Amino acid sequence: KPNLISKPMLDSILCLRDDRWKCVRTLLTPAFSDTKLKEMTPLINQACDVLLCNLKVYADSGKAFDIQRCYNCFTLDVVGSVAFGTEVDSQKNPDDPFVKNCRTFFEMSLFNPLLILILSFPFIMIPLLRILPNKKQKELNGFFIQTIKNAIVFRDQQDAAERRRDFLQWMLDSRDSADSLVTGCFDVISPSATSRQNEVPLAGRAPSEKVQKMLTEDEIAGQAFLFLIAGYETTTSTLSFATYLLATNPECQEKVLQEVDEFSAKHVST
Repeated sequence: KPNLISKPMLDSILCLRDDRWKCVRTLLTPAFSDTKLKEMTPLINQACDVLLCNLKVYADSGKAFDIQRCYNCFTLDVVGSVAFGTEVDSQKNPDDPFVKNCRTFFEMSLFNPLLILILSFPFIMIPLLRILPNKKQKELNGFFIQTIKNAIVFRDQQDAAERRRDFLQWMLDSRDSADSLVTGCFDVISPSATSRQNEVPLAGRAPSEKVQKMLTEDEIAGQAFLFLIAGYETTTSTLSFATYLLATNPECQEKVLQEVDEFSAKHVST
């Protein structure tokens, strides 16, 4: 139900509609080009290095451990770095505010008994949810929005050469570059304007009103938040199951290791 979704998710491409969806999608698409993704590789490599250091401690100890927890930390570090511009080591710094709020969000989302009630009795629960306040959810949403806004302020104060080349920066570049879209389709308004165009049905707009041509701060926060939701559990689960299958099938593990060694010897310079 769209009217049950709140910011920042409300401003993500998952919830936008019609012309505004098309505009935001057009602005985001260049961030997924090969060139842009390669520029983000060093940030992902940093998180990989931390993961390997943490795994080496367990490997040297020879004791059993929960590798899914390691992957949880790794995925959180990558999304935090690339989408939110926040450098964290969630395994060594579990009390970092970004880490704590992310984990609180997923605990509420995945294990909240309220979700079972909503699915079981939607005609009763949905009207109640529209009335009853959810203070904890509002605090979490506010934290993620403020994190993005703080990062935007910080980036705007930096010289262009000093800015991290991450997904957040590509969105900011789209916000500031009105020429990234085909001309003649959209009008340009202030980048600081809110996403109020989402609140008015397209059918009810005046013919002269057009969709703004750049991302708002709320929309930037929405896309970063969507990355967190889409990338956290999915990547963690995939890595965990893949590792389990390799561990229980040593012949496949050796074959993969051999292929990696051959590739590294051929393509990776020392």
